[in-house]
Amino acid sequence: MIKYLLIPAVLASFPLASTVVYGQTTGKAPCGSFQKLPNGKWGVVRPVKIENGHTSVMINPGTTIGPVTRVIGIDIYAALQQSCH
Repeated sequence: MIKYLLIPAVLASFPLASTVVYGQTTGKAPCGSFQKLPNGKWGVVRPVKIENGHTSVMINPGTTIGPVTRVIGIDIYAALQQSCH
C-alpha cells in the first residue's frame, strides 16, 4: 500500500521542478537558473539539468559554482562567466 502512496507523491512534485538543459553543444549557459554572488561565484537558484553526450546530472538550488567547477566534463563556471552578465 505504501508503494501506491509514494508514486503519486513523486509524480505530483515532478512538474513543480523547473528544468533547464545545458549541453556543451549548445554553447549557451542557462543564465536564468543562476545568480552571480558578491564573492564572484554563481549560485543555483532553480534546478538545472546539465547534459553532455549521453550523460546528465541535476544541480539543485543552493549549490555554489566557483572557478574551474567541472560537471560531467563541462566547465560550468567558465560557461556562466562567458554567457551570463
